[in-house]
Amino acid sequence: MTADPERRLSEALRAQARGGGRSAAPMRDGPARSSATSVRTALVIALLGGAVLGTALALLSLLTPGLLPTLG
Repeated sequence: MTADPERRLSEALRAQARGGGRSAAPMRDGPARSSATSVRTALVIALLGGAVLGTALALLSLLTPGLLPTLG
C-alpha cells in the first residue's frame, strides 16, 4: 500500500514540472508587453533628443566660433 501514494505523488510532481498541472494564476502578456513598449518608446525619444541636441551644439560651434565656452 505504501507504493501507491508514493507513485501518485511522483506522477503529480512530474506533471507539474512538465507544466501539465493547473497553474495557480493565468499568465498574461498584456502588462509586460505594454511596459516594454513604453520603455522602448522612452529610450527612442531620449536617443532622438540627444541626437538633436548634439547636432544643434555641433552646428553652433561650427557656424559661430567662440559662442560656446571651451572645455578645459
